[in-house]
Amino acid sequence: MFTYIKSCLLLAALPLALAGCKHDELVLPDQQESFRLAGDFIKNNYDLSLFSAAVDYTGLAQELNGPGPYTLFAPGNTAFNELGITRAADFQRLNKDSLKAALQYHILTRRLPSTDIPANGVDIRYANLAGKEVFLTYASFPVDYPQYPQNSIYINGAYALKKDVTLANGVLYVVDKVMKYTPGTVQDWLAARPEYSVFVAALKQFGLWEDLKAEGPVTVFAPDNTAMEKAGITLESLKALSPERYIGARLFGVYLLRKKRFFLTDFPAFTTIYNAGSVQLPIQGDVYEYTLTATKNNYLQTPTEFTFGYMDPARAYLGVLRRVSGNISRLTDNLTDNGIVHYMPQLVILPEEAQKR
Repeated sequence: MFTYIKSCLLLAALPLALAGCKHDELVLPDQQESFRLAGDFIKNNYDLSLFSAAVDYTGLAQELNGPGPYTLFAPGNTAFNELGITRAADFQRLNKDSLKAALQYHILTRRLPSTDIPANGVDIRYANLAGKEVFLTYASFPVDYPQYPQNSIYINGAYALKKDVTLANGVLYVVDKVMKYTPGTVQDWLAARPEYSVFVAALKQFGLWEDLKAEGPVTVFAPDNTAMEKAGITLESLKALSPERYIGARLFGVYLLRKKRFFLTDFPAFTTIYNAGSVQLPIQGDVYEYTLTATKNNYLQTPTEFTFGYMDPARAYLGVLRRVSGNISRLTDNLTDNGIVHYMPQLVILPEEAQKR
């Protein structure tokens, strides 16, 4: 089992760089030229220069010039900029083996042009070079206007900016974010990050913690310590939130979406495929419901933005009682073996709203 978690931590710790919204044009092969091998192709395209540097540093370049076939989901330079990677030398700070495993996660061991992907397929699994799977969604035909195909491809929360670039030994897609996978459970992922320690303590106190090591899947919108403190909850004050006085399923269980594996880009895909880009479902163990949607402007290449809220069905006339939105792409779509974690910037239900009556 590789240690990609170390790479994620180091990548996120690097100083964030300002990244422009313009996506540099990919240099496609001339129709009269022979198609290049994958390693040579990425080396000769400026917008893939950071991906190329990472491939060189980890020793993958020679393999990518082999017979293949391969499908590359190559993050563009702005995707690495989002993680604080702005130059080739930045990769020297990272563990080489962990980075190699992270890159292998972006490479399939097959040739997969978009014509081979089932139209309107959601979370179709494909094996990658890391020995794991990616989840691919192809939002192709809008339900209202099937004659006007959208052809939007999403992979683990990343959007394919460029599709079907033919290589001599495969095919390449340029994606707008680095895909994040950490082996282990959602529970392992949260326990390894001190910035979520108050949320972890709250889940333990209210008997919800063990749910996160089950088979899953589970999607967690996790408020960090700063978000908890905004609502007046610290490790010290948490002691006063007695399970005898508060409905734990409402106060903290609202963030645990059981039996769901939601990448944020699933929702723009659902909008295209089903004309329904949101969900409203019961909070497990409570009478309240949560609402969730996410939107993405593919044309402007903006980060996917989610909106999370809650409702009281007994007072449905009041609508959604509170909404919280977030769009920090580098902190969302954290895939584990039994689910996904997204960063939650604020609490959606405050302690006084979860008191037992």
